[in-house]
Amino acid sequence: MSIQELAERSGVPPRRIRYYVARGLLPPPVGRGPTARYGTAHLQRLKVIQQLRARRLGLEEIRSELTRVSESLDLQATVWYRWELRPGVILMAQADLPAHVREQVEALAEVARRLLADDRVRADDDEV
Repeated sequence: MSIQELAERSGVPPRRIRYYVARGLLPPPVGRGPTARYGTAHLQRLKVIQQLRARRLGLEEIRSELTRVSESLDLQATVWYRWELRPGVILMAQADLPAHVREQVEALAEVARRLLADDRVRADDDEV
């Protein structure tokens, strides 16, 4: 979703969303400028921040509280690329990687798919 959609759904103005990203309270969106995209995890994190603000906590206290929140929130707040290499085998990388690194990971995924599809490799694994 765009920053405007995120603002509408969360009730937090775009300017404040950008401020939270700049202060490290929210992870950056995927992309930049008008193509920047936010996920539902950003929305969830904004809701947590709003609850903490309602308790009249300052930004540093909010940062501390967010650090204490379960790792699942952090994983959800990160947007991931996902490659299924074969059933049951998944490669994941954060979506905010630089383009050249993402291309390298895509090449790695293709090599891994070929290796996993190779019957000789599977036969060797069965012997172990």
